[in-house]
Amino acid sequence: MKVFELITVLALAAMPAAAELPIADIPPGHTKTFLVIHPHHDDHSWDYGQAGLITKLVDAGWTGYYIRVSNDEKDGPHGYPHDDMVNLFEAREATENLGITDVISLNWRNDYMDAMPINEIRAQLILLIRKFRPGLVTSYLPWGHYDRNPDHRKVATAVGEAVWLASFANVHPEHRKLGLRPYRVPNKFYSQRFDYGKGYEPNVIVELSESNVRRKARSYWVHRNVRLSGSTGRRMRALLKEQGLEIPELEGLSDIEAHARMQEWSMYDAARKVGRENGVEYGEMFSRLGEWHPWPGLKDYLESNAVDQ
Repeated sequence: MKVFELITVLALAAMPAAAELPIADIPPGHTKTFLVIHPHHDDHSWDYGQAGLITKLVDAGWTGYYIRVSNDEKDGPHGYPHDDMVNLFEAREATENLGITDVISLNWRNDYMDAMPINEIRAQLILLIRKFRPGLVTSYLPWGHYDRNPDHRKVATAVGEAVWLASFANVHPEHRKLGLRPYRVPNKFYSQRFDYGKGYEPNVIVELSESNVRRKARSYWVHRNVRLSGSTGRRMRALLKEQGLEIPELEGLSDIEAHARMQEWSMYDAARKVGRENGVEYGEMFSRLGEWHPWPGLKDYLESNAVDQ
């Protein structure tokens, strides 16, 4: 072994293992209502989505609403009007499977958001935050880097600004005519795709049960318009057969059912990987900003000194 290779191996061996993230409990929730805010119909249910957290909140008695900011017209093979309608229908089915009460679609043009004024999207979100007064908001991280999807970046930024501005009385004072008062969201759970590069440092994981992952996995492929393909299932089986392999769990399934099963396995894999890296069976990672985040000194004091009543 060359000297520089030996030095590299020894250096890696000496490095401490990555510290496990703390497990976040479901917060008490002043209102037990939560909002999931995303640009697209399926952003909550994939590897980096929050569907596991959603099921935990619902199981704890929370009521959730899904805010779909775009119309998803380009997401699918059927053309703009048809894709919009199909994706909204499947978003309702997928979120209902998780226990969410309703999907609210703002219908901004899919992949045209760079031309749209962020203050208009933000204003709609401020109104919804004041209307529903959520104890928790979850979305993509407003300050995440390297997300190549322009809709993700635009909506995440609007969410971060709306969550902050919704608490100020002089921001959209016309809302008072509707009976909507300023409101400060106490808990934010942000996630982000973390395989693009630096820029996302989660600070907690949410531990998931097998039931949470099972519902997340089903919601993933329920977006059939973009997730399922009989030809993909057929091709995968053919590749296995060429190598003299078979997967018994796929026997007796149609090609599209086989693809759905494979998609479920990918969701289990993603949740299991996060769990394995953090000492639990399944998990999702988040950048959590709690109720006392805006006052770090108070936050530190309460963590060290506060006691339950």
